[in-house]
Amino acid sequence: MSGSALFAGVALGGAPISVAGRVMAFLDYFAGVFTLLALTAAVVCGLAATDRLVLTPRLRVAVQSVHRATAVAALGFLAVHIAVKVAEHHAGPQEAVLPFTAGSAVAVGLGTVAADLLVLVAATGALRGRFAGSRHAWLWRVLHAGAYACWPIALAHGLTAGRAAHAWVLWGYGLCAALVALALLVRALSWLGRHRTTTRHRRRSKAHRPSSPRPASLTGLRTPPTAGDRPAAWVGPHSAGAGAAAATAPRGRTPQQPRHAARPAPGPGPGPLGLAQPGGGR
Repeated sequence: MSGSALFAGVALGGAPISVAGRVMAFLDYFAGVFTLLALTAAVVCGLAATDRLVLTPRLRVAVQSVHRATAVAALGFLAVHIAVKVAEHHAGPQEAVLPFTAGSAVAVGLGTVAADLLVLVAATGALRGRFAGSRHAWLWRVLHAGAYACWPIALAHGLTAGRAAHAWVLWGYGLCAALVALALLVRALSWLGRHRTTTRHRRRSKAHRPSSPRPASLTGLRTPPTAGDRPAAWVGPHSAGAGAAAATAPRGRTPQQPRHAARPAPGPGPGPLGLAQPGGGR
């Protein structure tokens, strides 16, 4: 800035202009860094929220709340970062939406890809209730898994775009990478633990499963033989039912005889008046 312009700025209210310039310079330098930090926190909390080895259900709910809050913060810092870069003519308005347009650098295109993925992941997170419990739940998982691609692309954009990074920035990016790697390791161990538990339960259920293909309620019942396999003394189901009814009849009562039962034929008995027959011994 020339001396006359500086004098005019001070005369017309140089303090507000100086503060605005400092704020703009601060946002130009740190808005992208804050975006990456918030995105890292969102990814780490999202991975930690699925842990069942260390966290209790109440802690998982709290981590999910932090995950949503950091995702919203990442979107806010991203909007500020894009607005500042477009206002300072470091990137065109179309480069904020369409990656790798004519004349744009590769590093800027990587930032655009990361920004689009971040918006997509945040939108799917907000619409999680629409996908939960439906047959398209797998689609939500696929779209929300875009965070795994968004974070490394954003990291590559921060390391290659703009000015050369200082040592503390590199250490900060390395710390972010270590946190994400640790969260991924915990997620993998949790998944392996659930997989082993499920496999163990399946093996136990197969070991205790009965060998008979018939249901347990029908295992003790006999199958009636066919006409060719029936023995001569086979008792049908009606006779078995009659026998069961007779067995359960009260004591002191005999089963009722059929109405038209055949009377037994009279056998040889003594003669009239009980006299001995002729020729019989005394």
